[in-house]
Amino acid sequence: MAGGGTARGDGRPFDLPGGPDVALLLHGLTGTPFEIRPVAERLHRQGVRCVAPAMAGHESPARLAATRWQDWVEGARGVLLALPPARRTLVVGSSMGALVGCALAAEHPERVDGLALLAPAMELTRAGRLGAWLAAHTPLARVMPVVPKGSGSDVSDPEARAANPCMDGVPLAAVGELAALERHVDALLPRVRCPSLVVAGAKDHTVTLAGARHLVRRLAGGARLLVLPRSWHLVGVDVERERCASEVLSFLESLPARGPTAPRANQR
Repeated sequence: MAGGGTARGDGRPFDLPGGPDVALLLHGLTGTPFEIRPVAERLHRQGVRCVAPAMAGHESPARLAATRWQDWVEGARGVLLALPPARRTLVVGSSMGALVGCALAAEHPERVDGLALLAPAMELTRAGRLGAWLAAHTPLARVMPVVPKGSGSDVSDPEARAANPCMDGVPLAAVGELAALERHVDALLPRVRCPSLVVAGAKDHTVTLAGARHLVRRLAGGARLLVLPRSWHLVGVDVERERCASEVLSFLESLPARGPTAPRANQR
């Protein structure tokens, strides 16, 4: 049981059947598919197939500490390329998963029709940047490999925070990898030519709103920024989760359709 008698939520990967539209949903660092489940359920009610894998290294803090950012991208790429042709394919990413989604859209434009980027980890707050610097320039990641989260995940809704089955700590090495992924993705953004929806929490304690605005400016395919005034970092499960999910659904429905069996262009 979580604090206050709230049961821990289901953090397992899922594949909710549907069609002809498909959504690939990618969770954030130390998280699970739980944090994007409300979005998936909203899409699924409209007949969208929703696939949410576990990101690489998220079996345990020790495994995550030994995982490189390239592993996150490679694992998500494998799931994306295994999906069948669809009328529209949307990639929904939360935090770190949003950056991975950008990488996939840049590298495989023939497979991604749109991006829904929830609290993208384009710029960490000061505490996160300090952690990344310590991981890169000091031996602290070996001396103190996992930093406890303290009050739990960055969610204002107390029930959602208690139910969130995320890791209780953050491996410093993984924060360093996240910073490296940020730099890699920033260079790729002019190659992302599909439409994007960026959703940010106005009271996010993990990433900055300036980072989300930077992302919107650099995405070549055009992007709309939606700021949820009461939400913290995990906008997909926080107090405005219903609006977040509805906005993602509306965005998907606005994307041009390819046709359910339209052939894909050759992969690069």
